[in-house]
Amino acid sequence: MPPMDTVALHTALERQQAELAPIGRVLAALAAFPPRLRPEDWRGEASEAAERLEQQLRHELRAADSAVHGAERATRAALLDVGPL
Repeated sequence: MPPMDTVALHTALERQQAELAPIGRVLAALAAFPPRLRPEDWRGEASEAAERLEQQLRHELRAADSAVHGAERATRAALLDVGPL
């Protein structure tokens, strides 16, 4: 039987993996198809600001998606390092 530290670590990593999965799915979908502002709602400077906001949102969604995928990979690697129970 593995030491209790290993069991606790394995359990925590499995919980983390389970909690990251739905976040990863949502972020992946949002990064692929980010929400769009309706261009007809904006005029002049507001239109330019809305476009900048959309670009920033797309950039940050892609960064968040990448970070969550990295966390998922690191969690899987840690689970492999800890080994099966």
